[in-house]
Amino acid sequence: MEITVLDIQILKALNKEIKEVSLLIAEITAPYKALQQATKWLDQQEACQLLNISKRTLQTYRAKGILGATQINRKTYFKLSEVELLMQGERPLKKQKK
Repeated sequence: MEITVLDIQILKALNKEIKEVSLLIAEITAPYKALQQATKWLDQQEACQLLNISKRTLQTYRAKGILGATQINRKTYFKLSEVELLMQGERPLKKQKK
């Protein structure tokens, strides 16, 4: 077993750099926080669980336009607000194609 001894000054400098990186990350991501919180997304499994339906039924809802979806890198996501509307018995508005 090897024991490593760090000088307190080195430890304080490392701690300071970590705090600076943390602040930089917070500053960079700040403009996107509102967007991230504005729309909550569910994956297929979460949508199926909330609606208490199978994946095949969810696929049928997508095909018939009952529930809209967004696909990113072959993974499908659903807006939580639209899923909640469907749970209440209302159909989310279909977007008109141009």
